[in-house]
Amino acid sequence: MNCKPGEKMDDKIFRHPLIRQLGALAADMAGLRLLIVYPSDEGWQQVASDARPDLKPAFCKLFQSTPEGAKHCRMCHILMSVAACSGGPREQRCHAGASVLVCPSANTASECVAVVSSCLFTHPESWAGTRVRGGKLGLDTEALKQAFFALPKLSPEQNRLLLAVMEAMSLAVALLRQHRRLETQAAKEPAGHRRPLDLKTFGEKMDAAHHGRGSRTSAAVGAPLLVRVVCELVQQRPGLPLSVKELAAAARVTPNHFTTLFHQHTGLPFIDYLTEQRMNYAKKLLGDVTLNINEIARLAGYDDPGYFARRFRQKTKVSPRVWRNRSLLKAQRP
Repeated sequence: MNCKPGEKMDDKIFRHPLIRQLGALAADMAGLRLLIVYPSDEGWQQVASDARPDLKPAFCKLFQSTPEGAKHCRMCHILMSVAACSGGPREQRCHAGASVLVCPSANTASECVAVVSSCLFTHPESWAGTRVRGGKLGLDTEALKQAFFALPKLSPEQNRLLLAVMEAMSLAVALLRQHRRLETQAAKEPAGHRRPLDLKTFGEKMDAAHHGRGSRTSAAVGAPLLVRVVCELVQQRPGLPLSVKELAAAARVTPNHFTTLFHQHTGLPFIDYLTEQRMNYAKKLLGDVTLNINEIARLAGYDDPGYFARRFRQKTKVSPRVWRNRSLLKAQRP
């Protein structure tokens, strides 16, 4: 494996709010845990984006309960990361017979930094091979069978959305690492000769790194990867506490630069785009009569129900309650 450690991975990357939020999204959407796998001077490392222990499937816990099984799992993650960094996002089969989604994050294939999901269910026919592997490790067959068939089963739509989340996390990791490189470089240069961040050049490099991966984002065609990922994230999780300041910090550009870039490629200021997606989400939630208006406001990203109601009225000319009543009456008509 021709992989190099590169610069030291900063622990702040794993604790960054955007990484945590994307990890929580994967957990809420599919019950999966995402790992960031990377080489270092001390050997290969892997860090969970969400540290909740209940996110590790019982299937994985069983195989990792023996030293040999744990060793196989670590090596499996390494090999899958190397393969993804050479060929792009993909679904792979792990050594234990389950499926795993892998998405590369490194700008160069030689670094082999990737986002890896916890195990997914494949199909019943895979159980025969899993039973053999478990038997060689001395695992209880009944417990292993129960854990195997309890693995998360994703629909094609869930699979597509999970890959979009993983691509967003991959980009976030790459951007944060790029910022560290720029900081290190700037620290070595005289104060009066530090070069500004060239977002255009970096965006072109990121687009080249993601070329051919079949982007699943739905922003304007030809938009920089940063804009496409932000649009996908907002569409799939409009209730997240996202702001221009937060996103600009994640991309390590100025808020003004991010605002200009986003407006240029979507035709809308970011706050208008976010509000539009939140209002669309709120309209869907209003169809659920088990949710009260305060709950809908919170799910749509507004801590203040009064402010939510005012914004909703501005966009629709009616209150959330009137919108709900009209929608219910319309649904009851023959």
